[in-house]
Amino acid sequence: MAKPPAATPGVWDRKSVPLAATAVVKRIEGFSATPYDDNGAKPGGTWTIGYGTIMIAGVRVTPQTPPITEARAVELLMKDMTGAAEAVNRRVLVPLKEFQAAALISWVYNLGEGNLRSSTLLKRVNARDWPAVPGEIRKWINQEGKPLLGLLRRRWAEAAIFQGMDGTNACVRAWNEIDDLGDWPAF
Repeated sequence: MAKPPAATPGVWDRKSVPLAATAVVKRIEGFSATPYDDNGAKPGGTWTIGYGTIMIAGVRVTPQTPPITEARAVELLMKDMTGAAEAVNRRVLVPLKEFQAAALISWVYNLGEGNLRSSTLLKRVNARDWPAVPGEIRKWINQEGKPLLGLLRRRWAEAAIFQGMDGTNACVRAWNEIDDLGDWPAF
């Protein structure tokens, strides 16, 4: 019986969630057993729990959502990350390296498939315009029209991962080297 062809090393299989994607989201989102307003109680806030989960069994997280364990948070994260990976698979028409997929899955986890679908970022990826991708990732730092330092750090980490930097190093550097909205260190 013939063996199936082996996967090309480092190429995303278009099904799995690369470990780097999950590690980055866990590090950036942090764990909360109880619901919290991801927008700091400003208008338009989104209630989240665990590692940034906003829906549990089709129901939006609210202040009344019961606390969860970290094990349950990981289950919810993996479900959400699988959905983000499926969105990247649907929208990206070219092969990706695992680290590129990890960065895009993290991005979609935070911003959603609709934003990916309509983005210049997706056009650059599908055109294999790899040098333009970090700049396109960087554009997504606004919340309600205002740039946020936390989103700039997250986008830099995702751009660094897209370039091949490991996720832990990318997150550490983002939070250690980016102090204001004008910062964008070389990878």
